[in-house]
Amino acid sequence: MPVAYNIHPAFTVDDETLLETDLTACNLLVLVGSGTFSYAVFDPAAKKFLALKSYQFTPRKLALADLEMIEQVFDTDKLLFTAFKSILLAFNTGGGVLVPHMYYMPSMKKEFLHLAKPEKMQEAILSDLLPALPMVNIYSVDKDLLGFLRKEFSTDLVIHANSALLQSYPMDLDFYAKDGVAFVEVDQHAFTMTVYAGGKLLIQQESEYQTGLDVVYALVNILRQLELNEQLVKVKLGGAVATDAGVYQEMYKFIPHLEWIQRIPGFHYITKMQEIPGYYFHNLYALALCV
Repeated sequence: MPVAYNIHPAFTVDDETLLETDLTACNLLVLVGSGTFSYAVFDPAAKKFLALKSYQFTPRKLALADLEMIEQVFDTDKLLFTAFKSILLAFNTGGGVLVPHMYYMPSMKKEFLHLAKPEKMQEAILSDLLPALPMVNIYSVDKDLLGFLRKEFSTDLVIHANSALLQSYPMDLDFYAKDGVAFVEVDQHAFTMTVYAGGKLLIQQESEYQTGLDVVYALVNILRQLELNEQLVKVKLGGAVATDAGVYQEMYKFIPHLEWIQRIPGFHYITKMQEIPGYYFHNLYALALCV
């Protein structure tokens, strides 16, 4: 396939420790989103992140755009061909549905998913067992993209990004906030809200947005439906969101207890990684909890 143009990462973070480390003892954590492809190298013995790289693609809306761009990444990024201990593929290309484990039947995955989500062309329907919750996360990914990545990486380890987030949120210092806590993970055109009260999961829901006010309205409506007070709930914001971005500015106006989500504790981050706000790649770091 001809390369239309050279592709370069939006973020590249590593240091000399990467060259000194036996990468065959490390995990490669790969996160695929709509128009994004990111990965981190993680040393499980030291619980340390050694490298991070993130690509962003344009245009995003064309059919096969993500697959074609990721093929170009493989043409240029030779680190992806390293013989890692394991490779975990995570997808952030649309939310799934949470089904109580007691009602889940593998043969009914498609029916469960399409009660809440429209059927997509060329979809593969997958599910994640959530060890900390009596739930199963059912979701779909593009069949061609999944097949390509499984083949290139020679791995069957696949998870949804939201499943990793659900494992990371209980580690937040405000997880048991008495008036509830809402985690909002923001991408370029969609966001995921996860709300807890008293340590109990109340809802996880994904929505699209165009302006920051869209996020505010959706969050306030969800909190009120759950009989929580948006003036009292702690709201933790994550994602590659700048302080001058519309999402942050509008949420700052209307949400009194707004904070950036805390960097996941218990892990070591190289110095260059600490220079990037921890909330930028919170969902990527959370994958280390799943290996």
